[in-house]
Amino acid sequence: MARLAQPVSWGSPDQPYGKRRAVTAADRAAIQSYRARKNAPVFSTSFTDPAELQADWKLMSDDANVCRRPANVEATSDGLRLKTLAAQADCRNKSLKWSTESIQSKTNYGYGFYAAAMKIADIKGMNNAFRMNTATRPAIEDYFEIDVSGVQYSSYDHIGLQEYAANAHSLVKHTGMGWGANFTDELSAGFHDYGVLWTPKELIFEIDGEPVASAVTNDTVVAPANVMFSSALIYPGVPDHPEGYDMVVKSLRIYALQ
Repeated sequence: MARLAQPVSWGSPDQPYGKRRAVTAADRAAIQSYRARKNAPVFSTSFTDPAELQADWKLMSDDANVCRRPANVEATSDGLRLKTLAAQADCRNKSLKWSTESIQSKTNYGYGFYAAAMKIADIKGMNNAFRMNTATRPAIEDYFEIDVSGVQYSSYDHIGLQEYAANAHSLVKHTGMGWGANFTDELSAGFHDYGVLWTPKELIFEIDGEPVASAVTNDTVVAPANVMFSSALIYPGVPDHPEGYDMVVKSLRIYALQ
């Protein structure tokens, strides 16, 4: 079980759509009630079946700040492997030497408990991410990104909520609120459970069953969301040869709101 080195830091400020509050005993009880698995999940996978992966997930391509390609995704006996490879010749940004990958669920899901068992890549510079993007709110032309985890080697996790403009006509400006969490553990040494309980009123973020951060949203983050896993070499400290240092997801479980 991962243990916090100190209380989470309150990095980016509160926003109208998300205001931080202290974690409570009620948060802990709520998380444990889902982890007890008394009810069947609405979706679960161990990412071991290539056909299932193709049926349920979109394998993304990206050429902007990173090079992501479907060839970097593999369903294995250990779970989903997001591989770090040399950049393919078709990556338009020729300054990028390495490629990674991102996958997105084809189905959107609503309120409930989302948890994934992940092992991060054991190199600096990698963002090992588990996030959710909501559908667009038509009246405001915005959407939210729930950052369940953005883990960096060896023991840091960024958690948060961001608002984005859904199109060029939206008046929404990108903002975000969130936390930084430092752990005593080397998170790449094994699998850890990263999750969020999403209700109409709040978000409760957990790691290995222990709530680490909570935000009051007050019926703002309402639209159903897809689920995404991604790896990206976007931070300082990338080694000269990062190929072969992969992010692995062993399981995903989604439970409807009790």
